[in-house]
Amino acid sequence: MKKRVNFLFLLLTLSSLFASKDAQAEQPKKVVEHFINHVIKNEHDLARSYLFDTRLAIPELKETTAIGKFNVLTTPQKKDTQVVVAYFKGEPGGERVAFIWEIIVRDEKISYIQVIHDGAKPLLEEAKLVKEYQLKYHRRVLVPTEFPAEITGFHGYMTEKNGTLPETLDLGYGMESLHSYLHIAVFPVTEHLDRFIWKNTEILQLKDGTKVLYHANFDLGYEIRFQKDGLNYKLAVGKKNLSKKFTVDDLLKIAESMK
Repeated sequence: MKKRVNFLFLLLTLSSLFASKDAQAEQPKKVVEHFINHVIKNEHDLARSYLFDTRLAIPELKETTAIGKFNVLTTPQKKDTQVVVAYFKGEPGGERVAFIWEIIVRDEKISYIQVIHDGAKPLLEEAKLVKEYQLKYHRRVLVPTEFPAEITGFHGYMTEKNGTLPETLDLGYGMESLHSYLHIAVFPVTEHLDRFIWKNTEILQLKDGTKVLYHANFDLGYEIRFQKDGLNYKLAVGKKNLSKKFTVDDLLKIAESMK
C-alpha cells in the first residue's frame, strides 16, 4: 500500500512539472493574444501595457475595416517568437489578410514587433518567402515598407549556398506605372563593404549612419549597396524603360523604409 501511495505521489509530481512546462511554453502566445485583442479594439493604453519598453511603436493599421479574427503561431525554432496573422471581417469572396506581424516576447512583455505584411500591398508571396528564409537561416531580413510606385507584381526565390557563393534571397517587385521593377538581393556578409567600391562609386549614408555605396554609372539601373546586422543588401531599379525621372534619393527612401 505504501509503494502504491509513493507511486501515485510520483505521478502527481511529474504531471505537475509537465503542466508547468506547458504553461511556460504557452505564456508568450497568451501575451500576444491579449495584446492583439486590445490592438484591434483600439484599446491603445491597454495594448501598450504589454510592451517591454514604452518607446516601442505599435504598427499602424493601414485600413479602418474591422478585423474579424486572428491566429497566433509559435515559430518552431524560437518559442518566444510568435507570428500573428489577422483577417479583415466580412470580406466578400473569402478571407483577406489584414496584417502579418512577427512578435518577440521577453519576460512576459513584448520586446519586438516586425511588420511582415501590412494588408495594404499585395505582397503575401513576399511575406511567405522572407519568413521561409528567416526560419531556415536564422537571420532577420529587412524589407521595404514604402515604394516609389504601386507594386503590381512580385517574384522571388532563394538560392542555396554553392561553393563560395552564399545563400541568397532575391526579391523582385513589378511597378507597371513606372515600366520598371525593384530588385533586392540579400545575402550574408562575407567581406567588407569597401570590396564593392568601383570606379565612380559614390559613398552615401542612411539617416542612422549606415554606409551606402551608389554605383552611379551602372548601365542597367540605379543601384545601391549597404550592410546591416550581418547581411548585404543590394537594391536596384531598372532604368531601360523607366517612365519618369528617378534619382538615388528615391533608392535611399526605399532603403530608409526597410524594417
